[in-house]
Amino acid sequence: MNYPKGDVMKHTKHNRYHRRCLFPLFAGVLLSCLVLIISRGDVLAEGKATSKNITKTEKKSIDRPWTCHENAVNSVVFSPDAKMLASGNDNGIVIWDLMSMKSAGNPLIGHSGVVWSVAFSPDGKTLASGGADGTVILWDMASMKSKGEPMTGHEGWVEGVSFSPDGKILASCGADGLIMLWDIAGMKAIGEPCMGHSEPVESIAFSPNGKMLASCGVDGNVILWDIANMKQIDEPLTGHTMWVESVAFSPNGTLLASGSDDGTIILWDVAGRKPIDKPLTGHKGAVESVVFSPDGKMLASCSMDKSVILWNIADRRPIGEALTGHTESVQSVAFSHDGTLVASGSEDGTIILWDVASQKPIGIPLTISKED
Repeated sequence: MNYPKGDVMKHTKHNRYHRRCLFPLFAGVLLSCLVLIISRGDVLAEGKATSKNITKTEKKSIDRPWTCHENAVNSVVFSPDAKMLASGNDNGIVIWDLMSMKSAGNPLIGHSGVVWSVAFSPDGKTLASGGADGTVILWDMASMKSKGEPMTGHEGWVEGVSFSPDGKILASCGADGLIMLWDIAGMKAIGEPCMGHSEPVESIAFSPNGKMLASCGVDGNVILWDIANMKQIDEPLTGHTMWVESVAFSPNGTLLASGSDDGTIILWDVAGRKPIDKPLTGHKGAVESVVFSPDGKMLASCSMDKSVILWNIADRRPIGEALTGHTESVQSVAFSHDGTLVASGSEDGTIILWDVASQKPIGIPLTISKED
C-alpha cells in the first residue's frame, strides 16, 4: 500500500488502519501459529503428520486470505433526488434504497482497497469514488457499473472527491499532498496536479458558483484555490491547532466551515478570509466531517466522540443535545437535499438516518454485515 507523505502516525486514517487492521492481523497470525505448533506437535507425537490431521482452525487460516476489512463506513452522500444514499466502505460502495431502507443490489466493487470518499454528480447520474488504491472511479448509476477504467494520477490514497456545481469537473485530493482536476466527459486529468499543502490533503469542496475550491489537510491549513488557473488565493487560512479533516461551503458561498482534530469547527468569512467568531466547541474528540444544510441555516458535524451535532448558524450554538447512537467514531455526515434528513456513517459499520426536526433516528440503523 502507498503511505502518504509526512508522519504516518499523525494521520487519523492511517492510525485507524494500524489499529483496526494490522494489529488484529498480527494477533491472528500469532494465534494461528500457536495453534499450528500445538496441533502439529500432537500429530508428530503420534507419527501421523498428514493433511487429514489439520485442525479446523488451521484449515480456516490456510483456505481464507487474511483481511483487515471490517466494513467501516467512511463516507456517506445522498443522491440529489434523495431516493438513494451511497456509502463508501472498507469493502466497496453500497447504494441504499431509502424507500425500502435496504441495499439496492450488490456492492459496487472496483477499488482494490478501502473506499474513502464518494460524491454524486449534481444530476445524480454519476457517482465518483476515491480509494486507498490511489484511483478515482466514475460509476454510472443507471447500470450500476463503472464508466471505463479507474482514473490514475495520485501516488497515494485518494482521500476526497467533489463535483463542480455544473458537473463537468471532478476534484480529488490525496495522501500524496496533491489536488487533481478531472474532465468528466473525457475522463482525463486537467492540467498538472496542484500542490499547496505540505502534508496529506483530507478534504476538498467547490464553492457554489464553481469559481473556487477549498482544501484542507494534515498540515492544519485551509487553502482557497482559483479554479480558472488553479492558483492559491492569497495565504492559507490558519487557526486550527491540529490537522483539518473536512471543509464545506455554505449554499450562498459566503461562509466556509472547517472541522479539525483539535475538536473545533471554524466558520470563515470567505470574502474577508477570517473567522466570523470564535471556534465552535462541543465535540469531545476530533471533528471528522462538516456539512451545511441546503438552506444554510444549520451545520452538521460528526466526531470521533461517536456523536453528531447540529449547529444553528445564526447564533453558532448547538441545536439541542448531541445526537448519539453510534458505538464507534462517526466518520461522515450528510444532509438530504431537502434538508429534512441527516445521515451519519460510522466505524461501527452502521449508517443512522436522523429526522432533523425531531432529532430522532428514523427506523433502525442501516447495517453492513461484517465478514465472518
